[in-house]
Amino acid sequence: MLSNTGIQKSESLRIIKIRAALVYIASMGIFFVPFDWSLVWLTLLTFSFRTFGWEAGHHRYFSHRSFKTSRAFQLILACLGASSGHKGPIWWATLHRAHHKHADMPLDPHSPVQKGRMYAYIGWVLDSANADTDLDAAKDLSKFPELVWVNKYHYLFPYILLIGVFSIGQFSDILGPKVNGFSAVIWAFFFSTFLSLQGGFFVNVFTHGPIPKFIGYRTFETRDTTSNNWLLCLLSFGASWHNNHHRYMNSARAGFYWWELDMTYLVLRVLSFFHIVWDLHEVPAAVLLEGKSGAMTIVNK
Repeated sequence: MLSNTGIQKSESLRIIKIRAALVYIASMGIFFVPFDWSLVWLTLLTFSFRTFGWEAGHHRYFSHRSFKTSRAFQLILACLGASSGHKGPIWWATLHRAHHKHADMPLDPHSPVQKGRMYAYIGWVLDSANADTDLDAAKDLSKFPELVWVNKYHYLFPYILLIGVFSIGQFSDILGPKVNGFSAVIWAFFFSTFLSLQGGFFVNVFTHGPIPKFIGYRTFETRDTTSNNWLLCLLSFGASWHNNHHRYMNSARAGFYWWELDMTYLVLRVLSFFHIVWDLHEVPAAVLLEGKSGAMTIVNK
C-alpha cells in the first residue's frame, strides 16, 4: 500500500518531457490523416469530459472544495482529471493552493509576473521543484488511499483512454468507413489532450499580468494581477474568469454574472439535479454587488 504521508516521488522529468513533446508533435497529425466530421465530434467529446475532469475535479473540487459529492464520484473526477494529462489530483491541488496563497509573489508556482510567460505556460510543469507531491500539504485528500494511488499512477489513465479511442476507430463502425484506429488516436486522443492542456496553460499565461485590453478586464480589486478573459472561457470550461475566482475562490461558479459563460458550473448544476453533487457553494450577494459597483476595469496594456 502506498504511503499517504510525506513526499510522493514523481516519475522522471525526462519521461514527462518526452510525453509532452509527443503530445505536441502527434497533434500536428490532424493535418495528415483523412478528415472526417466524426473525428471532430469524438474529439469534442473526449476534450469536454477531460476538461471538465480537471476543472471541476482537480480545480474546483480537490483544490477548493466548492461542492460536495460521494466518494465514488470523487474517484471518477480524479480519474477524468488524470486522463486529461494534468497529472494527479493531489499534485495539482497542492500547487494550486500555493498559487492562491502566494499569487503573483515569489512563491507562486507559475506566475508570469515572477518568471515570465513561457515558464507560466509549461516551464513550471517541467521544473524539478514542482515534480513531486507533498501529501502532507493536502491531508484532506491524501487520507483517501484511492486518491493517493491515482495521484501516483496518473499516467495510466491517458493510456487507457488511448486504447479505448484506438479500439473505437479500429474495431467498430461508429466513426464511419474513412476512420481507423490511427486517425482516431491522432484526433480524439493526442489533439484532444493538446487542447485540454492549453485550457489550463493559457489561463496561467493570459489571466495574470498585463494582457491585451480586448480580451481582459478586472471586475474586482484583488491583491494580485488577475483578470477575466472571455476568449478562453470555452477552452478552459470557465477557468478563465480568473479575477472572479481569485476574489472568491470557494465558489463552484467562476463566471459570476450571466454574460460570463461557465460550462463547468452548468454541468455541475445538472449533476446536482440528479444528486450526484450537492451543496454547491454560491457567490455571496455582497461579492456580486461589489463586482457590479466596480464596473469592470479594462486591463489596457
